[in-house]
Amino acid sequence: MTVDPILAYESLGYTEREASFLYLVAVHSGYFLRRQFDFFINRQKGAIAHNFLEKARAAGHIEVIDYGEARHVYHLFSKPMYRLLGIADSQNRRLKGDGPIRARLIALDCILENDKDHYLESDRDKVHYFSSIRRIPRETFTDRNGRLYPVIASCPVAVVDRTRPAASLVRFVFADEALITAGKFDRLLATAELLFRSLGAFELIYASNSAHNFTQAEALFRKRFDAPAPNTQGTLSRDWGIGLGSADTEGPALVKAQFTTMLLHWSYPRIRRNEVRALASVRRSGLAEFDQRIEHTIDRAKEGSGEV
Repeated sequence: MTVDPILAYESLGYTEREASFLYLVAVHSGYFLRRQFDFFINRQKGAIAHNFLEKARAAGHIEVIDYGEARHVYHLFSKPMYRLLGIADSQNRRLKGDGPIRARLIALDCILENDKDHYLESDRDKVHYFSSIRRIPRETFTDRNGRLYPVIASCPVAVVDRTRPAASLVRFVFADEALITAGKFDRLLATAELLFRSLGAFELIYASNSAHNFTQAEALFRKRFDAPAPNTQGTLSRDWGIGLGSADTEGPALVKAQFTTMLLHWSYPRIRRNEVRALASVRRSGLAEFDQRIEHTIDRAKEGSGEV
């Protein structure tokens, strides 16, 4: 019998809205900000968010990462919370560095803003959709062990028309966490180009709170798919999925390729370049197993860097 994940979370003492938000976090990011919860429940700062965060922290479901200057990131790390969804070993519950955390927060913002789309919620869902629904050979998007390529797995993937999934436009989101160049985006294009072309129609959204890499990213995209420049640059809003200046074109392989830049007007915690120090700043909740894992990670990092 399939367990309703929202009801399962509610049984742990969460309200329906809190359970729904935690479900989104668990399947899409693992990390969140207080303002993202406020946005989800359509509230400003207040007691509701405070009580929710305290409840989750006291239950041992979240950890607080302190970035200083009253900036905190919340990590849903509790394995039982993921086990209830059938994804006990999800990467979302793992401790990440500043860059990946920031990318996950950006991706979650995109998902929260564009909640009308149907998102594929796990690597298993993505593999099933591409191979069984779209009938694309698995070797196009998985490694020799049958695992989704990491650079593809890290992208939120949405089926725009869920009533016609076999023919729907598929939307991918690439989150730029303050990258110096668009090199990572180019690796995504190189890895996923055959998948994109096999889909026939897709949209690739480059999301960031800085336009620093937009021009370079667009040039890399158009070099591969020979698409004309868009008329305008999209800016994130409640209806960002409608009427953006993304361009449709039929390239050499008859693929309808769309490229959209998405400028987010949000602030995110600053990236700290010392990852060992960043790991050490995670506040402890009294859960010995998690504390030992953090210390073990830091010790291994020091060994690798030659520190004593």
